[in-house]
Amino acid sequence: MLFGSKSIAGKVSFGVSILFIILLLVLAFINYSDSKDNSTKLLVSERQKVIQASENLMDSRFGSDINTINNLNDYISKNDYSQQEIEDILKIIDKTSNFELLYVGYQKDGMMIRSNGDSGLPSTENGMYDPRNRPWYINAVKENRVVITEPFISKTTGQFTISISKPIYKNSELIGVISGQVALNEVNKKFAELGNAEGAYVLLMDKDAKIIMHPTIDYIGKTLSATKEILKNYQNKNFDKYGRLTYTHEDGSLKIGQCATTKFDGWIICSNVDAKYFQSKVDAILYKQLLISFIFIIIAAFAVWILAKRLLQPT
Repeated sequence: MLFGSKSIAGKVSFGVSILFIILLLVLAFINYSDSKDNSTKLLVSERQKVIQASENLMDSRFGSDINTINNLNDYISKNDYSQQEIEDILKIIDKTSNFELLYVGYQKDGMMIRSNGDSGLPSTENGMYDPRNRPWYINAVKENRVVITEPFISKTTGQFTISISKPIYKNSELIGVISGQVALNEVNKKFAELGNAEGAYVLLMDKDAKIIMHPTIDYIGKTLSATKEILKNYQNKNFDKYGRLTYTHEDGSLKIGQCATTKFDGWIICSNVDAKYFQSKVDAILYKQLLISFIFIIIAAFAVWILAKRLLQPT
């Protein structure tokens, strides 16, 4: 009878253990799914904050620069200043603003007035180019508003730069275009720091997928296969249920990104995280759930075996 009791106790313990295993696996899967969903939502929220912080940085920096160009434009268009007076004004603003260089190109003769004093008419002898043939001038006149150029390397500073330009009118007549160069090095560093996290980064590109700001400086001013894929998925709204898109980075790794269009010429901010990094965090949750379940099953099975053994002992 004693051996029979042990056998029955073992069978009861085994049966209950199987039920516990099934129950706990179901609960572990449900908990894992909930944890994965909550973790994803938390990650989405964190990357959204990065996008918002990046937009705030751009508003603070480029918004201020645009205001300066607008104010200078009004100042020049509403007053009859000589070219020397305009140069003096540009020099003063140059010293008190974020601009590396300010200049006005004139429609009549192509005269260029610069804040660094290097002013003059277009000439092959003095190296002066005709501003009327430059993109910053042409686009400002065409759009008839403030425009921002794509990044280029400034001949003056040797840094990646953008130009903010606006046409000048007097009595509805085009006088010229005022423009200012903004170096990207410093603002790009701050921008990259906002998105800097383990397995994550942030980028800024224009509406044609050309990079404006990126942690990898060598990518600035270039259109990458990754940004083309981002733009395509973003325009086609190829999002998951969390509003994220996937793309392949230049190094071949799979990335998950969240993007938003800014008010600056259709520029797009994308906050990105490595898919493997995210999956590793989710897998860690699963492993933790399985470990807890395994420990609980062992303890529960042992407790049931002891209880069954005692209950089945002859009195």
